[in-house]
Amino acid sequence: VEMSQVGLLMSVVGLTCIFTAIPAGAIMQKIGAKKFGIIVVAAGIVENVIGAFAPTFEILLATRFLEGISYGCMTMVSVAIITANFTADKRGLPNGIWVIWVSLANLLVAQLANMLVPSFGWQGEWIAAAVMQAVMLVLFILFVQEPKVAEPEPASSGKKPSVLEGLKEPAVALMSLALGLLAVGCGCYTGLYPTFLQTGLGFDPATANNIISISTFGGMVGSLLVGWVINKTAIRNRGILLVVVAVISAVAFALQFRIPSSFMIVTAFAVVLSAVTQFNMPIGFAMAPDAMKRPEFLSMGLGLVMIGANVGGALSTFLPAKLVEDAGGVWTACDFLVVGFAVLAALCALGAALYQRKYVLKNRDDSPAA
Repeated sequence: VEMSQVGLLMSVVGLTCIFTAIPAGAIMQKIGAKKFGIIVVAAGIVENVIGAFAPTFEILLATRFLEGISYGCMTMVSVAIITANFTADKRGLPNGIWVIWVSLANLLVAQLANMLVPSFGWQGEWIAAAVMQAVMLVLFILFVQEPKVAEPEPASSGKKPSVLEGLKEPAVALMSLALGLLAVGCGCYTGLYPTFLQTGLGFDPATANNIISISTFGGMVGSLLVGWVINKTAIRNRGILLVVVAVISAVAFALQFRIPSSFMIVTAFAVVLSAVTQFNMPIGFAMAPDAMKRPEFLSMGLGLVMIGANVGGALSTFLPAKLVEDAGGVWTACDFLVVGFAVLAALCALGAALYQRKYVLKNRDDSPAA
């Protein structure tokens, strides 16, 4: 498989997530989170099994559409289940714990590759993933209960409102845009920083990999930390919390390609930056249900959130890499893009917070955390 083909295999997953987010939200709204979760986990198992034995690149590529469905939709399922089982003032930490899977998976994949690839090739990782997903499917069926979701109230005409009502949520739309803009900078770090450490700072591949591996622990701590902070933050102030995170992200993105080539300094900064990149999504997941005038359509709102995050993720390596390449390998050439997007994200988050306060929360009985 050539490098261009590897890039295509990765891009297909992100594109599938974008185009299936809204239909997936509608389906989950109709059949429930647990049933939908069983379907998407099963899709992941099928994708890995077929992919491991794919005789041609074209078949392997086709399986990645199933991976995109499974990957993108499972996030929506998980957030819906967390939202249903935890009150607004308690769901921050569960969302933070959920997001840890990103850092944990990075570590696990690296270790599995070291153990399986020498003996079984890359196909060994595919089969291992299928086995782990099969175990997860059994646990999901046994221990996850279908969340109770309030039925949408009929409109004045007596007709049951369409699930598309869930898309008419300005605060969620602004939050989706903010998360998408931040995703460009976050994805730039996760996708391009290993290359920067080698070509920009001159570290050998082994040292660069060690720095990235150490930094994943920062991501785990960051996920837990932001979850705890969300729980301690009043519901009406969580949009402001996202503004603060966007500003912190802008500063971190401005420094990421300007640090000195000292192993200790770079490693410490990578740990902090890895934590920062994990701050935004837990806030978005925790805030979404309380940013909707019609929370019974949460599935559609989550679909809107995932579109923003996945569009940003899809652009996160291409746009910065293109700017760096056009500048002759000058890594700071992409600063204005990732920093500028983070500043715009702060403005969008501020708009979401103000709209939520004025039009969504004013008629609700807020919890003590509000």
